[in-house]
Amino acid sequence: MRKVRFYYLFGVFMVLLIGLSSCSSVKESLYRLGFRSYKNVYMNDLKENTKNYTLYRDFSTVAKVKVTHFNKELFEEYVKGILKGNPNTVKYKPFLEQFKKNDIYYVAFYTPDLTLNNLELERSFWSVYLSGCGRIIRPKSIKFIDKDDWRSGWLYSVDGNRWFREYIVEFPKGSCAHNTFVISSFLGTIALRFK
Repeated sequence: MRKVRFYYLFGVFMVLLIGLSSCSSVKESLYRLGFRSYKNVYMNDLKENTKNYTLYRDFSTVAKVKVTHFNKELFEEYVKGILKGNPNTVKYKPFLEQFKKNDIYYVAFYTPDLTLNNLELERSFWSVYLSGCGRIIRPKSIKFIDKDDWRSGWLYSVDGNRWFREYIVEFPKGSCAHNTFVISSFLGTIALRFK
């Protein structure tokens, strides 16, 4: 009786082992055939297009920032993979049109003193600009994103923190291949280089 139970449990274990090992090969085969998980594609592309930095002064945190350079392809992957929507619907068309005219950055910004976290204000404590090809480009607009806004979900997919404030920063479309996104004040400068 013990022998039968042992062989039965051994058989179940082997079936499970073979089944689990074949799952990854099935997944790879489906990917090669054109089936893919938009969430995985989006997450990979998101990580490639996201930079972060912590600014310190006198051993204290002055600011933390996480910036994603959004483009049309990344936005479409976000809508398909995270929001489970169709980027060609009327709701998303205006946002897709913006990518033709503007370079768009999603910014998550944290400062210990909340009164200094005011990038959207005209007289902000911080200066925001792009530096590239020997030029400084000022933003066309900086908009605060409320936590209830559907666009705020990108932050949580890159390990967001609830103390961050989120912004969309739009610059005029440029021809420079490499830009540096800069946030600066007399407390220090954060410079993040993007391709």
